[in-house]
Amino acid sequence: MPAAPLAPTLSPERFAGLMARLGPFERAPHLAVAVSGGPDSLALALLLAEWAGSRNGRLDALTVDHRLRAESGAEAEQVARWLAHLPGVTHRILAWSDEKPAAGIQAAARAARYRLLAEYCRARAILHLCVAHHRDDQTETHRLRAGHGSGSIGLAGMSAIRPLDGVRLLRPLLGVAKAELLALLTARAQPWIEDPSNRNPAFERVRLRATAESATDAQDAAALHRLGLERQRVEAEAASLLAESLLLYPSGWAELDLDAIAAGERAGRLAFGWVLQCLGGNDYPVSDQRRGEALGRLGADSGADFTLGGCHLRRRGQHVEVHRDWGAIRQRIPAEPGLRALWDGRFEVTLLPESPPLSGLTIARLGEAGLRQLGRLGHGLAGCGIPEPARKALPALWQGDRLIAAPLLGFGGGLQARFRPARGAASGGFTVA
Repeated sequence: MPAAPLAPTLSPERFAGLMARLGPFERAPHLAVAVSGGPDSLALALLLAEWAGSRNGRLDALTVDHRLRAESGAEAEQVARWLAHLPGVTHRILAWSDEKPAAGIQAAARAARYRLLAEYCRARAILHLCVAHHRDDQTETHRLRAGHGSGSIGLAGMSAIRPLDGVRLLRPLLGVAKAELLALLTARAQPWIEDPSNRNPAFERVRLRATAESATDAQDAAALHRLGLERQRVEAEAASLLAESLLLYPSGWAELDLDAIAAGERAGRLAFGWVLQCLGGNDYPVSDQRRGEALGRLGADSGADFTLGGCHLRRRGQHVEVHRDWGAIRQRIPAEPGLRALWDGRFEVTLLPESPPLSGLTIARLGEAGLRQLGRLGHGLAGCGIPEPARKALPALWQGDRLIAAPLLGFGGGLQARFRPARGAASGGFTVA
């Protein structure tokens, strides 16, 4: 274990002040914390255990075993032993047991980690999930995004609070230096685990640490604070624009007032990007430049009809319809009675226990093939109120090539579908650390 640099430790009183900025919390709060066993998350777990205990609360410490290294299981068990003596703390190991992709492993692991953490919290009605991103991480994020040409919105870094599929993701340490966390663990004689991936130059963030020019903490903090306040202002304006100009339909598509979005300029482009992410399901927004170009095209061409960011855009009068690009939907979910899942990041689908006892069922897009079958069966759609592009992107129940049900079009039975996008149409609001 490396020696910790000399630094003041983070006191319980100061940590309580950091948490107060992320509240309000319940009278006896029940929180979860992601703890890998690394120094950052382990320090956060110790601080949260004390904070929750002083408020008659509880803490669930969650270690995700990604099963990417042979020793990961033993490391997760070690974390359990370290935390076992803390009163009011329950430790759980969540395993990522899915098949691992050949490329983009870090991004896939991150997505799986947050999915497992959010699922655990929702199943136990835990509203607050804490993660240990700190000031050094925030500075790295800023520099990475600057290197990728990000605009001022991205350069503001990470929000101290953000929604995560029904959970409040909290980052109480964004204003705290890593050196303070190391000093806290050293003062308490608490060992930690070093993840070898943090030294692997194959990853961009590791290379940045090795080559980044030094800047004073005061310079970094001041720049990030200014950018954070500006992002906060623009996001509030964008949210107000959407409140006035957006119609979001339960069949999974949206309608935007083109004049209102165009008049919003920078905030309008941001609001437009949020809608694209909500319906297109992308983790990262379409670039500000491409959003501006698309809005210009929509404004200039009354017949504009094109795809962007996983969405199909078409102008109708002074409105633009935003549909999921049905041709980009690849997800097929094997379905058994009782299944409940999120399909295409937009619809919560449930195969009822009393569904017909058929084998080989899958849930997939309706597509053109499904619409043709509905036509042959004489199932009329003229009065359904759903535009054709949105119909093709609806979830449907299939047995091989045979359409069994399309619940949002009133066809068949056994399958239920509710529009519940994983990403909301507006940001939860940027919170400055």
